[in-house]
Amino acid sequence: MINRNFRAALLAASALFAWTGEAQNVSCDRACLEGFVSSYLAALSAHDPARLQTTPNVRYAENDQILPLGKGEWQVAGPAGKYRHVFSDPQTGEVSAITTLTENGVAAIYVVRLKIENGKIGEIETQISRDALGASRYEKLGQPEAVWLQPVPAAQRLPRARLIAQADKYYSGMERNDPKGDYSFFDHDCNRLEDGLQTTNVKTGEAYGHSNDTDFASLTCEAQFQTGFLGFVTKIRERRYLVDEERQAVIATTTFDHNGTVRTLPSVNGKSSPIPAYFDVPRTLHASEAFRLRGEKLFRIEMTLTEVPYGMRSAFHAGPAVNLRGDGTNASTPDPCNRACLESLVLRVAEAMLSHDASRLPLAKGVRYSENGQFIAIGDGLWGTLGSIGIPGTSDYAASFADPSTHTAAYWGLTNEHGTPGVLALRVREERGKISEIEAIDVREESQGPRGGTVTLMRPRLPIEWKLSDLGKLDPAFTRPAAAAFPPPNFMDDYFAGIEKHEDLYVSRDCERRENTYASFGCSANNLREPLTAVRDRRILISDKQRGVVLAVAMYDNPGIDDRLPAYQRVPSTYMVPQLIKIENGTVARIESMIKWMPFGYTSAWLERIN
Repeated sequence: MINRNFRAALLAASALFAWTGEAQNVSCDRACLEGFVSSYLAALSAHDPARLQTTPNVRYAENDQILPLGKGEWQVAGPAGKYRHVFSDPQTGEVSAITTLTENGVAAIYVVRLKIENGKIGEIETQISRDALGASRYEKLGQPEAVWLQPVPAAQRLPRARLIAQADKYYSGMERNDPKGDYSFFDHDCNRLEDGLQTTNVKTGEAYGHSNDTDFASLTCEAQFQTGFLGFVTKIRERRYLVDEERQAVIATTTFDHNGTVRTLPSVNGKSSPIPAYFDVPRTLHASEAFRLRGEKLFRIEMTLTEVPYGMRSAFHAGPAVNLRGDGTNASTPDPCNRACLESLVLRVAEAMLSHDASRLPLAKGVRYSENGQFIAIGDGLWGTLGSIGIPGTSDYAASFADPSTHTAAYWGLTNEHGTPGVLALRVREERGKISEIEAIDVREESQGPRGGTVTLMRPRLPIEWKLSDLGKLDPAFTRPAAAAFPPPNFMDDYFAGIEKHEDLYVSRDCERRENTYASFGCSANNLREPLTAVRDRRILISDKQRGVVLAVAMYDNPGIDDRLPAYQRVPSTYMVPQLIKIENGTVARIESMIKWMPFGYTSAWLERIN
């Protein structure tokens, strides 16, 4: 139900519009903003966005993915839990809430930010942390600590700019966490909650997070930063703040990058401890973090986070566009670059990644590099963590491919990053003797080991979790010469359309497929281990006509609404699936595919407009 303040504001706005002929911004106080949160959560649990009053161009995002309003969480969410922590900023017309809900009955932490424009919702930004234990802790708390909700007398309030500046010191201090930094911005009684769990001033003897250190959580907020223990956080970007001046609180939305190059963590007892396996590889975390100040100091902190693809940028990125086009080099390749040249070129790129040095590569001015669908700088990501790769011709699981007609080369093979194995699909495009594009997709083994192992944070379990012990050899069919002419150009699009419709188009009866190292029962679309309702963003990375092999990638969407699925698959998910496809006699004969979980609605940056 719309509260009285909001109804009055709408009536006033309507009258003003009739008089001036122009829409005016409608003020929305705390009660009004909190009313929007209640209406939003009620509409979400009813799976009915039509209940909301939104602007014509309302922008909706889940875990940094832009979706049509009504998709994703709107199809699976249950009622909000009893815990609700709301932050209101009447000056900007924004409101945010930390709460809980269920997804097909499984508890999760849910954060929502709404921006109100002229009495309507213009922006909806949400974060879903699939931490059922954390959600249960929040429900046990029932409500925020009283100090969060207490108004501060106007004469004692810091101005909003100062509140933001003090909160920002927290992120500047955590980024590459210098143990010699000035952390006096913490109140001596500061405490922090992470997913409803207090992680300061508690002597439980339990290890902190993914680490094996049992002392860290017993320290104060300031003492924790003075250890330098958080130095594995290499960059904190996309810092945006919503300010609740009346309560002297700030809730921030940020992006944490861990580039995987920090190999040891200082311990609170003066000894170095090994980096947790989770940080063997590049990670990006989308975080929502609230701060309650007491005077000038950070007094209470409440945070939750979830993982997104490394290098992911916010759907509400503020500021100038990020330029990730690289600089050129003086080196060059033969022009034209024939098949042997191209296969050599892709291995040169892999070797440069191994040596963490791109300076000797023949890079074009404006060269673009992507990792798992995100444009990042050359030198970042795998360039800092790759330790070994399989070599075609000498390794059991490695092959290279070439297509001189499109000046493209590709590699498919085993990788290792600080002990974490993966399967890498690498594409390189050459133009006029220079490399203009490099695209990497690395599907890593994510296992449940000590302290969480390497499993991606809070993602649902895959239909098939791959293991290095099951990888075996790459089918030699992929490196044999083609037995017949290559099929027509629309062949692969028809093949993917068949998968989407659960029809077997151009698939041999004797076709064999492996998914995440699991040998399936033939190649029928009905035998796919991952559930799907759409196969989109279909891209052919290379067509090697000499070997009759296509390297392709597509996004398989699972909205999580099929009641026949097991509980762990009833979560909105997108599977990024790179795959080698062997074509013989005009039909698909072999498929080697890897499955990588992505937030629902994920789209490769290669298909988006490049700024």
